Amino acid sequence: MTADLRLWFEVMRHGHTSPPRSRPRTPKNIQAALRRAMPALHTWATAGHQHLREITRDDVLAILPGSGTPRHTMLSGLRSIFRLLKAHKRVFVNPTARIPVGRPSGNLPLPTPVDRIREALASDDPASASIAALVAFHALSPGQLRDLQLIDIHAGRLHLSDRTIPLAQPVRERLRAYLDYRTARWPSTANTHLFIHYRSANHLGPVQIEWLTHRLGLSAQALREDRILHEVHATGGDIRRLCDLFGLSVSGAERYTAVLDHPNINRANGLPESHIRPKGTA
Repeated sequence: MTADLRLWFEVMRHGHTSPPRSRPRTPKNIQAALRRAMPALHTWATAGHQHLREITRDDVLAILPGSGTPRHTMLSGLRSIFRLLKAHKRVFVNPTARIPVGRPSGNLPLPTPVDRIREALASDDPASASIAALVAFHALSPGQLRDLQLIDIHAGRLHLSDRTIPLAQPVRERLRAYLDYRTARWPSTANTHLFIHYRSANHLGPVQIEWLTHRLGLSAQALREDRILHEVHATGGDIRRLCDLFGLSVSGAERYTAVLDHPNINRANGLPESHIRPKGTA
C-alpha cells in the first residue's frame, strides 16, 4: 500500500506531464484527501491487505459510514486515490465507482461571543477594525473581503458584484481611518485591493484569507454567520430578506433559518414542543 500511496502523492504534488496528464494539487488539498481516506487505509492495512488493488467494492461499502458528512468526506478521499491509481494502471478497477456519496450534513451556524466582536471592532489596528466592521455589520464573506477593490467603496456605499450596500456609520469611520493609514504606510503602491500588507503592497495580488483571519483575531466566517443569525432572529426567519441583504441562495438562507426550529434551541429557551414549527411553515 505504501508504494501505491507514494505514487498517488507524487502525482498529486508534482502533476504528470505525460498521459495520463494531471496538474499538481496544493498541499492543503493533498492533506485533506489523505486525512479523509486514512481511517479506511489503516483498517485495510490492519486486516492484512498488501496492495490497494486487493480492495473491492464490498470492502469500501463495509468501511463507509452510513450517511452524512462522515460518509461524504471518506468517500471523496478514497475516490481521489483510486481514480488516480486506476488511471496509472496500479489497480484494475476503481472500487469506489458508482457508490452513492450522499449529502454532507450541514452544521448549524452558531453565534460568536459578544466580547470578542467588541474587541475586534475596538482594535487599535485600523485594518483589523475595518475588517471586523465590514463583517459584523454587513456580513461580507472572507472571499469578498479578500477581493475588495478601492473603487468598490464610494459615496458611502459598497458596490459588490451582486448588490450595493449602504455602509453603516461605524463602518465608514473605521474605513476612513484605515484608508488614511494605508495611504500613509504605502503611498506608492500600485495594488488596487482595499486590504494589503507589507508583501502584497509590492505586487498586484490580493492578501490571503489566512491573513484576514489573523488580523481579525477570529474566524471571519464565524463572525459573518453571527451577523446573519442576528438578522434571522430579528426578522423571524424571513428568507427573502436574508437573500436580499446578504446575497444568499434560498438553500443557503434555509441553513440559517433552521436555527429557529431546532428542538434543542427551543428547549434551551424554555419553549414547549408545541412551539417547534414544522419545517417549511411560516
